[in-house]
Amino acid sequence: MYCPHCGRTIPEVSKFCSTCGTRVNEVDSTTPPHIEAVPRVDRMATHIRILGWVYLILGILGTLAGLVVFSVLSFLGINFSHMEIRDFPSGLFPLASSLGTLIGGLVLLLSIPGIIAGYGLLNYRNWARTLTIVLSILNLFHIPFGTIVGIYGLWVLLSSEDAVSMSARGRNRTGTVR
Repeated sequence: MYCPHCGRTIPEVSKFCSTCGTRVNEVDSTTPPHIEAVPRVDRMATHIRILGWVYLILGILGTLAGLVVFSVLSFLGINFSHMEIRDFPSGLFPLASSLGTLIGGLVLLLSIPGIIAGYGLLNYRNWARTLTIVLSILNLFHIPFGTIVGIYGLWVLLSSEDAVSMSARGRNRTGTVR
């Protein structure tokens, strides 16, 4: 028998579902309802949206951090490189400008794929799944927060229901995959 509410298989002698507690009517519960797949797909769609927002927000925050580092260190290098400060190394400010460009550019370069992946996941694009799996693997090495995001991303994107959810929601009205 099947539960008419949650769709789980229950023993023939049961009067109530052991999962959700719904009273089972023997006439209605002999055929499997088509309810079982719907909550899983919707649940996975929710996880995909959450993961998309996480990557989008982290990418935007990383981009802002890269711009701030670039701006501050470049400002120091440009505005203070001509000054002679007593007991202060003279080459430090030009070095700050170079480091600002290098560090800010590197942070920007690493943050932009997160924004792209987040956008793609929020729009259920199939290519975003592959990009996010790669980013999740790379995030595993960013202890502790990146590891948490990486594990969550791999759990969401490598589950069997994820492929169904991405392909089902990634189709437009004409039936072609975006």
